[in-house]
Amino acid sequence: MAGGFYVLDTETTGLGKGDEIVQIAIVDQQGAAVMNELVKPRIPIPRGASAIHGITDRHVRHAPGIGELYTEISRRLAGEIIVAYNMDFDWRMLQQSFGKLSLPAIRVLRRDCAMKQYARYHGRRSHRGGYAWHKLQNAARQEGLGSYDAHDALSDARMTWALVRKMAAAD
Repeated sequence: MAGGFYVLDTETTGLGKGDEIVQIAIVDQQGAAVMNELVKPRIPIPRGASAIHGITDRHVRHAPGIGELYTEISRRLAGEIIVAYNMDFDWRMLQQSFGKLSLPAIRVLRRDCAMKQYARYHGRRSHRGGYAWHKLQNAARQEGLGSYDAHDALSDARMTWALVRKMAAAD
């Protein structure tokens, strides 16, 4: 991928329409973290979500809410190319969390999904005819990118960055 881009990852209270972000990380095109914040959601973090990412209500008790981070996130991402491993999910959660506070959507230049790109890159067909999706940690392992702490937003953003760089080098 030529030019500038940012990699985004979030951890959330769950997967549904009422869920919110509890951690957000943004990595720049050199792989440096430009944001890594715990986020205090307006709803309690369910035990099931905490079991996945390890973030509890106690961890976010003094964290800023997404509204307090909106200006920094918007300033960083507006007009930029954004990459996430599951862009549809991360973007929906970002907009959903902002929407609960009536904050406007961030206008980015383009959103790219590294998960869909990796599916094409890896080339294994699914039973539905398209390319098979891979979990991020499996994709990283398949590409020899080392071991990462899955389900930590910063670690996942860095893993996605490494995968994007690997795919770009193969072009």
